[in-house]
Amino acid sequence: MSIGEELLEERRRRRRAGDPRLSPEGKELFRRMTTGDLADEFQAALDADVVADPILGGHTDDTTD
Repeated sequence: MSIGEELLEERRRRRRAGDPRLSPEGKELFRRMTTGDLADEFQAALDADVVADPILGGHTDDTTD
């Protein structure tokens, strides 16, 4: 197994086990941002990033020549 494959496997293990670096408070904040009372604000921020970033938005920024 290559080093890259080992790293990918380690990430998979962490993801399946729940990454311990994320505190219960952090998990609650992510839950609120994605499904709770902060979901609309979070979605608006994501939409703004997609519009502002050509890579995320899948468009080219022709205004910067």
